[in-house]
Amino acid sequence: MRHSLFVALTMALAPAAALAIDGQVLINMSTVSATGGFPYTIRQAGSYKLSGNLTVPNGDTTAIVIAHDNVTLDLNGFSILGPVDCTAGFPCSNGAGNLGHGVRAGTDTPAQMYFNITVRNGTISGMGADGIHILGDNVTVEDLHVRNSGLSGVVVRSTGAPTQTNLIVRRNTIEWNSSYGIKAYGGLLSDNTISHTGDPGISVQQYGGIVTHNWVSYSNFVGLSLVNTTSYTGNTLVNNNGGGVQVSGGVNLGQNLCGTAVCP
Repeated sequence: MRHSLFVALTMALAPAAALAIDGQVLINMSTVSATGGFPYTIRQAGSYKLSGNLTVPNGDTTAIVIAHDNVTLDLNGFSILGPVDCTAGFPCSNGAGNLGHGVRAGTDTPAQMYFNITVRNGTISGMGADGIHILGDNVTVEDLHVRNSGLSGVVVRSTGAPTQTNLIVRRNTIEWNSSYGIKAYGGLLSDNTISHTGDPGISVQQYGGIVTHNWVSYSNFVGLSLVNTTSYTGNTLVNNNGGGVQVSGGVNLGQNLCGTAVCP
């Protein structure tokens, strides 16, 4: 009886965010406080999952930093929230120095990329810089709502050699981002819905890939900006101030709609 009471008391006093279920490490505001505040830094390979919303205090604070290969971060339907609001136009309000990311992995100086990174299934809104900013390869970003970013919604790129080409960005809804909706260096970008961006809705800038079945609208520039080694098919691009597709880039495989006409 005493043993059972002791176990129950111990469980009750343990921080909820420190518990793991099926090998997953749970993250919430208690976890962040217990580790010294933002950013919460992931330093080991494994599976991580939000068990509550995270709210950063300002536009210069990053919520989560991934500092290891082989990490899956599941937002689990929860949100990473900040104070930035872009709905009145760009530049966004409350962005401060535009330094804070929702999820960031890798650095330019020193050059550091991470591999086998997945981020999925939740909301990132109100970040001062990018919602997602990953320097890496073998990266998947999927099933997210990204909104009100002081810079871009989703950025996945490399620091140089080795080049980053193995990338999947799919099934995300992205809107009201001061710069790009999605900026990538190569890979597969599919089934994303993007609107209200200061720069192109989707930009593939280095190594090419395929851009397919995306909806891009109300970009202040073109819907798609693509290097010549990128193919695109089945995209709908309407009400973009600079037109549908940047003329010098990309290989049109057909079934792309620019406004009310087939894309040239």
